[in-house]
Amino acid sequence: MSDVIPGLVVDTAYSWVRMFVALALSILFSWCVGIAAGRNRTAERLILPALDVLQSIPILGFFPIVLVVFVSYLPLSLGVNLSVTFLIFTSMSWNIAFSVYESVKSIPADYLDLTRMERMSLWRRVTELYIPATWGKVAYNSATSWSVGLFYLISSEMFSLGNSAYSVKHGIGVDIATFASQHRWGDYALAIGVLIAAVMLTRFLFLGEFSSWSEKFKLGEESRPPKKDPIYRFYSWFNAATRAKVSSALPRGRHLRIPSVKLQKGSTDLRRLVRAVQVVLLALLAAVAVAAAFSAAPNMNLGQLGADEAEVLVAMAYSFLRVWYVYAITAAIALPLGICIAVSDRALHAVTPLLQVVSAVPASALLFPVALFVSTLPFSGEITAAIVIFLGMVWYLIFNVIAGVRAIPSEIRDTARLLKVGRWNFWRHVYIPAALPSFITGSITAVGGAWNTLIIAEYYVVSTRGGGATPITQVSLGLGKLLDLATQGGNITLIGLCVLTMSLFIVTFNIAVWRRLYNRTTKRYSYGG
Repeated sequence: MSDVIPGLVVDTAYSWVRMFVALALSILFSWCVGIAAGRNRTAERLILPALDVLQSIPILGFFPIVLVVFVSYLPLSLGVNLSVTFLIFTSMSWNIAFSVYESVKSIPADYLDLTRMERMSLWRRVTELYIPATWGKVAYNSATSWSVGLFYLISSEMFSLGNSAYSVKHGIGVDIATFASQHRWGDYALAIGVLIAAVMLTRFLFLGEFSSWSEKFKLGEESRPPKKDPIYRFYSWFNAATRAKVSSALPRGRHLRIPSVKLQKGSTDLRRLVRAVQVVLLALLAAVAVAAAFSAAPNMNLGQLGADEAEVLVAMAYSFLRVWYVYAITAAIALPLGICIAVSDRALHAVTPLLQVVSAVPASALLFPVALFVSTLPFSGEITAAIVIFLGMVWYLIFNVIAGVRAIPSEIRDTARLLKVGRWNFWRHVYIPAALPSFITGSITAVGGAWNTLIIAEYYVVSTRGGGATPITQVSLGLGKLLDLATQGGNITLIGLCVLTMSLFIVTFNIAVWRRLYNRTTKRYSYGG
């Protein structure tokens, strides 16, 4: 078995390069769309519905686009590697984009007034206020997005549509799927061990230090003495061009009394930025539509649409119930747990590394032993599906709650101690309200992520020794199962109906429920708003 380890290390390095490229692209994308949506109402009306649509499309829904855009028109090796990176990007980016939007919307009005009084250019506002204000949420949500990217690593590195199957030459996701399908359990265990080791190193060298470093950008906080370790210094050097000068200009614990300035519809620079973002988004949506049309046209069966849509709606109802009862359980666990971790520095530094390691181990990699253990229980298919959906939700909520509570100004905690406010009253009037905006943001992305996990939770198949296929997870009815079966059969019409129905439902629900809750909690509970 020892001769397998060098190959696993090399394959993990390939996967990690794809993950880091996808994460970097996700952060850049999130700054562009999140800042524009947070500072301009016109952009907000365009970008938020687009993000709702894009995050609700399951990763299988992007496969026809990948086949047309990357695989069909590029050399096979390059096309497949770009496809994998793009698929991982589609699982990472929406969570970070919503967190950037929330951070920019929550910037106190005094800071914005100060930028106008100093006549700061768009570039200075972006680099000295908007980006520094988002670092905390970006860092915490990068840990969540990394976990989500790993969740879909196996299905990204090995994907298929109909009779066409594609996979990268090197990748830890390919190794895990191959060993599991061939029942090479010793090599499978080694692959999981190498994956966990890589996750721990990533946490130590990147995710943990990134989160700690980002806390220096709390608005209104005094600068903290720099740490001496080289990793922390690397992040400080990286951000040398984007220091939070506006934040340091305000005295600690006080807001400048600046006369209210009526917001105009936007400077010339801001209008140009919004217009550029609109053009890019429209171009992307147009490219997606054209690619989908080219992919679907040869396989369309219009006469079957009515029957297929009825089947989709029934499956949708089952999946809806499945997602929401698991969400209720997840929220009841994540909200108090996230607050308990965030309020104690000792708990934060002791528990967060463990959570980041556990969250970064993809449930899909551990699915076979979990399903084997649960298989002897009644309703084993539903229990396995619930476990997968739970793991796809819980990290969004926990890390967002931690980020929201950690953003509470230290003056409020100090005042509470001086006034000897009771623990229950402090939870009721400070911690829970402070966590609500981030909790709602986490809920939006968590539920969107849950719909995506259905492709693994409701029906997941691995190959057997004889060349057949054995379902590891399987429920009676569900949209994820229907989409999986349609993808395996190359039924583009049914894939399109599943994706369209899911997207329309989630966007409608987000606008009618989540967006109203978010606007209400942000206006009521944001500090300095």
